[in-house]
Amino acid sequence: MGDIQLTIQVDASIDQVALPLSQVERTPDWQYDILEVKDVSGPLNRAGAQYTLVYWRFGRRLDQRMTIGTYDPPRIVEQTANTPLGGRMTSTTRLESSEVGTQILWRMNYRLPGGPIGVLLDRLFFKAIFRRTVMRYLANLRALAEGRTPPYRSSARPSR
Repeated sequence: MGDIQLTIQVDASIDQVALPLSQVERTPDWQYDILEVKDVSGPLNRAGAQYTLVYWRFGRRLDQRMTIGTYDPPRIVEQTANTPLGGRMTSTTRLESSEVGTQILWRMNYRLPGGPIGVLLDRLFFKAIFRRTVMRYLANLRALAEGRTPPYRSSARPSR
């Protein structure tokens, strides 16, 4: 099982950081490889609520159904999903007040498909790729919360 933990400082209030997190339709604004959000089951402010992220990965569209596990706005959101290629993930986003704004503490536990081969590939490649991607997501989220244009955009994806 893989585990990634990241922390990023944002020069904005918790409410400013929580706003794009709570508006699932805005996810493609900061997660640059997401084409769209669809099939929202209703208000996402409760455990068990679901929605689908459509990713652009490996040169094709992939759907990932997300389920809200813990929702305690604006401080914590936990989500789980079976990944499009057969893995499993849980991500937790925590927001904490700091002296200069808000600190985002993000954690993902995941399991790649493929058993021992998946574990090896994770150690060799995927963990570093996941880490870099999420650091870019968080940099984009920070920019939105601070009223700036997100720095990371995908040039390889088709238009939404």
